[in-house]
Amino acid sequence: MKSPKLLIAAAGLTLLALLVLYLSAYAVEEGKQVIVTQFGKPVKAVEDAGLHFKAPFVQEAFFLEKRLLPWDGAPESMQTKDKKRIDIDVWARWRIIEPMTFFVKVRNEDRGQKILDDLVDSAVRDVVARHNLIDVVRKSNDELIYETAELERTEADVVKGRGRDDVEAEILRGVNLEEYGMELVKVRIKRVNYVASVRETVYQRMISERLRIARLYDSEALEEKNRILGQTQKELDQIEGEMLQKSAEIRGRADAMVIKLTAEAYGQSPEFYEFLRRLEVLKTTLGTDTRLILSTDSELFRMLKEPGDSGETSPSARSLNGAQ
Repeated sequence: MKSPKLLIAAAGLTLLALLVLYLSAYAVEEGKQVIVTQFGKPVKAVEDAGLHFKAPFVQEAFFLEKRLLPWDGAPESMQTKDKKRIDIDVWARWRIIEPMTFFVKVRNEDRGQKILDDLVDSAVRDVVARHNLIDVVRKSNDELIYETAELERTEADVVKGRGRDDVEAEILRGVNLEEYGMELVKVRIKRVNYVASVRETVYQRMISERLRIARLYDSEALEEKNRILGQTQKELDQIEGEMLQKSAEIRGRADAMVIKLTAEAYGQSPEFYEFLRRLEVLKTTLGTDTRLILSTDSELFRMLKEPGDSGETSPSARSLNGAQ
């Protein structure tokens, strides 16, 4: 009779021990951290992964994220420094760095998201109000060359940095979450929408910028064209000069040879060439409808009257007349 009672008691004690062990043990996963409370008051923060224990019934474990958490704000309408109304959408990443402080002041991630809603939106509005529209839109720190009076800025209007990266960095610096045991790691502008008038201004700015670049390319192309044409003309002039020089040299040598051959031929038969010269004179002088008034004792008259006799008839002329 005693043996079953002992077995039941032992089984009860075993079940109670297992229940106590179940209620006192908890496992912390990688990327998680735990706040242990006693009667609702936080007493310990556990950040190491693994199996841990707590006092059963009086202590409770609350699990918190250790990894980066997303925050995505709703689009907000705000005004830039140059009085442009825009709708801006921002996202961020944050994490819990002091779990004890976070649990005391915030309690859970949902309330942390609400705190970020207020603080990040306020910082975005403040930073955007200190920058012109172009700084929020463009992704560069390079100096801009403004081409329309509407977009020109004086030195007093220029905010150091001038670029979306710098705007996002200012927003990040403007949100301090240390008192909540939180840290804002990254802030990014996801989307910027404009009203119709602002959109037209941006389009005109983009068009003028592209036209400026196109004109720059056109001027460079024209400069290169003029350089190539000048170089080509220079080479053509050089080739033409060499050609004229070569042609003059060839013509000079040919003329010298003709003169030489003519002189040699004339030396062999001067009477014959004298006769040919007179024929050439006749050919040049007499043409269609030509009227000449000559005296009877002129050389040309005697040549027309007696072609083979010009005063003193040469043997070659007489031989030519005999052949006729």
